[in-house]
Amino acid sequence: RKNLEWLAKSTNWAKFSATASLGVIHKGHIKESRSILSTYLPSGGARGSPYSEGGALYAMGLIHANHYDLETKQYLLEQLHNAQSTEVLQHG
Repeated sequence: RKNLEWLAKSTNWAKFSATASLGVIHKGHIKESRSILSTYLPSGGARGSPYSEGGALYAMGLIHANHYDLETKQYLLEQLHNAQSTEVLQHG
């Protein structure tokens, strides 16, 4: 009960966790990963919630765990480089 105040402040992290959980659900679906996560992944145009975008990057990592894919690696590194000012995306 002492952490209720902290829990109330963590609503944005629920977005991160919910989006990241898609990576667990779709683990191993390497070829479909971008289309599965396309709604949540960062795009060059309008930005969505950084928490959902960070969760999507985390989900992509979970989907590709133990499966090396150079294209996905380059995409994730590019997103990390582009999100230098957005700490939430960096954690994703």
